[in-house]
Formats: sequence, C-alpha cells, structure tokens
Amino acid sequence: MDTKNTLRVHSIETFGTLDGPGIRFVVFLQGCPLKCLYCHNRDTWDTNLGNVTEVNDLVSEIKRYIPYMKSSGGGVTVSGGEPLLQAKIVTSLFKELHKLNIHTCIDTAGSLPINDDITNLLKVTDLVLLDIKHIDDEKSKVLTGLSNKNNLDFAKFLSDNNIPVWIRQVILPRIYK
Repeated sequence: MDTKNTLRVHSIETFGTLDGPGIRFVVFLQGCPLKCLYCHNRDTWDTNLGNVTEVNDLVSEIKRYIPYMKSSGGGVTVSGGEPLLQAKIVTSLFKELHKLNIHTCIDTAGSLPINDDITNLLKVTDLVLLDIKHIDDEKSKVLTGLSNKNNLDFAKFLSDNNIPVWIRQVILPRIYK
C-alpha cells in the first residue's frame, strides 16, 4: 500500500447537506482518538479498519458529482472519525480538488496537536467545521476521554490565522449538566 496516495475511508455520502455549504460529497475517514459518549460513528474509531482508497480513484468518483456541487455552492467535506489523523493525504486530495475548483472542508474536533502536516492541510482547506465537544476540560475528559487543550489550541490557531470556521457543538441535556 502506498501510504502517500491512499486514505482509509470508512464511508461516503454523495448528497450531504449538513456538513458545509451547498450539496457536499462527504468522505468519512477511519480512525479517531476520541471516544465520545454520544458518538454516532463508533465504527470509525479503529485506525486499522476502513477501505484503502487511492486519492486518484476518489477524485474520479467526486468528479461525477461536480454539477450538483457547483449548482448549489457545495463541495467536498472530509469528516471522520478524525480527518487530522490522515492530514498529509487529505492535503493531497484537497490540492487535486482545488485544481478542479471544488470547495474543500474538513469536519474535525481539532483533537490532535498542531503540526506541519495539519498546518499544510489548513492552507488548502476552504472551511473548517470545528466540533467543540465541551469547553470545560474536566467535563471534556469525561465526555471524550481526552482533554480539550488541543481542541481549544486548534480553535485559537484558526482564529489567529483567519481560517474560515463554523463552530459546531452537540447539545445533549442529559450529558451536558
């Protein structure tokens, strides 16, 4: 397997309307460091699972949906799991999509420390959907299994670098007391 050109894909949604503007081709990647109590994608947690998919094959599939994306102001959203775990290859995917003038978006919790791979990904990302799990660090640890430090550092990095972001948060009254 050429890890420079392959993604571990959990699933694909070809007509997403909730994960960014317009009609979206949504790629759910495999792997997540969080273990959120309310997670609806628990089958994406394991980093060793998923369909190994070549970037070129994925771009070929995405091209079939360009008319829908263009007519609605949509594009491609990479979600998860946690897309930052595969930041380097998502960067390659987004570079190919930009050649086709396709809007790019990542849906992330920002739960990993910012590194060069993540910084490079953000340079080719048109929009970040940032899921802040909990603002209180101790409650975040209970809810997700991890501190929210990286999440909040990621939000600050986006703000400091004027990177477009939509903040999202799941509100579940029985969990958020």
